[in-house]
Formats: sequence, structure tokens, C-alpha cells
Amino acid sequence: MSRLTVKQLLEDGGKSLELSLVDGSDGLWHDLSDSRYFKAGLLLTGLEINKGKHGIVILGFTEISFLSNLPDNEKLFQACTTLLETEPACIIITKNQEIPTLLKKMSLEASIPLLTTPKKTGDFLDCLDSFIDEYTKEITRMHGVLVEVLGIGVFLTGPSGIGKSEAALELVTRGHRLVADDTVEIQKHHPDVLEGRGTPIIKHHMEIRGLGIINVPFLFGPASVRDRKKIEIAIQLEEWDGTKEYERLGSDEKHLEILGIKIPLIILPVRPGRSLGTIIEVAARDQLLKQRGINSFQMFQEKLNEALINHVPEAVIEQDIE
Repeated sequence: MSRLTVKQLLEDGGKSLELSLVDGSDGLWHDLSDSRYFKAGLLLTGLEINKGKHGIVILGFTEISFLSNLPDNEKLFQACTTLLETEPACIIITKNQEIPTLLKKMSLEASIPLLTTPKKTGDFLDCLDSFIDEYTKEITRMHGVLVEVLGIGVFLTGPSGIGKSEAALELVTRGHRLVADDTVEIQKHHPDVLEGRGTPIIKHHMEIRGLGIINVPFLFGPASVRDRKKIEIAIQLEEWDGTKEYERLGSDEKHLEILGIKIPLIILPVRPGRSLGTIIEVAARDQLLKQRGINSFQMFQEKLNEALINHVPEAVIEQDIE
């Protein structure tokens, strides 16, 4: 999880938040990672409302109007004191409204940053929600290739030079879509979703040994790529080992754990003559069926059990399997 401070909120919020610092730069280091925003609302009237501490205080049109129309400085002082007793990480005023001078002074003394945005309160809160969620999610980078095959996010892993990019390129020529090659940035979306995307520099490019770097959307059109995709299955490519016993029935379910989330894993041995693109496409189709409650191995096992119960001759079973 990335640590979020007021400074990062100000700098990285960019165009989406449109924040400007009014005062209180000493408090830009305040941590927002575990904080949530709240509108001051009834808190300004002196009511004891448990909003927690170290949150982001939002002052919209209603709150600023209330403060500006208080009959005397004593009541304004009381309202500001009540607000600042929550020890907010920062205070954000929407619609670029004029800030009461006393609130500016008291916030500065408490080292609480004051920020403004031209956005309306509702629009700003929507953007703030999205920004905080995106910034504080767990994230990692892994070597591999991410492709979308028949709507299924397939994460290809394996040692360098095993043929991940070549397999992905074959899939792209068949109408499937590339998400990321070489380095996949993976983000955790609670409770059990992993989403992958490419890094900004090499996004939508592929390295094909002997050919070099290619720009996929330029070669195959904009429909050949997508920016991000949920990872639903992992396929690990490895050199064929004649001494190793590989899965033949599909009964042994393996998983790859990323950021605490387990996704189905297939170990796929590579050797000359095997069409990786076709096998990966079939794996995606099989995963799609499993998501719909159709498991090929379980159906085969039920058929076999039924044959054994009914004492079907072994020769008939073998013929049926073949």
C-alpha cells in the first residue's frame, strides 16, 4: 500500500482534484493513508459528533456560509475550535470560496494545511474517493505478459526467453488483446480482485527476440490492446522436462498467490511443435466454462464413476476415452 500524505494529495491529485494550497505548508507531511474525509456539517454548531481524528475536513457552501454569518467572533472562535479539535490532516474548501480570516489564522497556528478547489462539493468528493482508493491500494510489479483472451485476463509467467511474448503476439494476431508485456503492474482491488496494467514507458509495446520492439496498436489497430484487465488465470511456461510428471487430467488444481490473492495456475511445458497460442486459448475457454459452473474434469470423473458403478466393460471405457 502506498503511503499518502497531504503533499502527495496536492501534487499527485493533478487535474482531477484541482487543489491549491492556501496556507499551512508545515502540515503537508500529515498522513492520509488511513484517513477518510467528512463534511463538517453539524460539528460546527458545537454538537459532539464522533468523526474520528486526522481525517480530511470538507467545507462546502453550507459550512462556509454558516461560518461567515455567525453574529460575532466569539461564536466563530468556538466553531473553529470545535472543528480543529478533531485534529484534521487538512481542510479543503470547495468552489474556491472565501475563507474566514480567523479560520485561516487558527489553522496556521495548528499547522493544518488549508486547500481550495474550484469544484463543487459533490463533484470533488467523487474525484477524491477515486483518487484515494487508487493511491492506497496494494501494488506490485511482476515479470510476465498479460493478455485478454475471450474476455479472460491471462497472466503469462516463466523465465526470460521461454516464449511469453511470442505466444502473446500469436494471440494478438488471432484477435485477442495485449495488456502488458515484460513488466506487469498488478494492483489489489478488495476483496479478491487483481488488476494488471502496463508500465507507462513500455505500455502497449512488445519485445520480440530477433525483431526488436514493436508497437502493437500501430501494427494491429487500437482494438488489439487495452489499458488494464482483471487477472483471472496464470499460466507458467517452463522448459519441457522429460523426468517431470505433468498434469494430464486437470484434477490437481494449483494456484499462484499475488498480494495475498490466489488465482488458478497452469504449468505449461514448452517444447518444439506445441502451439502455445492454441493451448492458451483453450485454457481461457476452459476457465470461462469453470466460471459458469462447468468443469470438464469433474464431468469426466462423474462419467467414469457411473461406468464403474454400472460395470461397463473396461474396453468400452478405454474406447470412449480415446
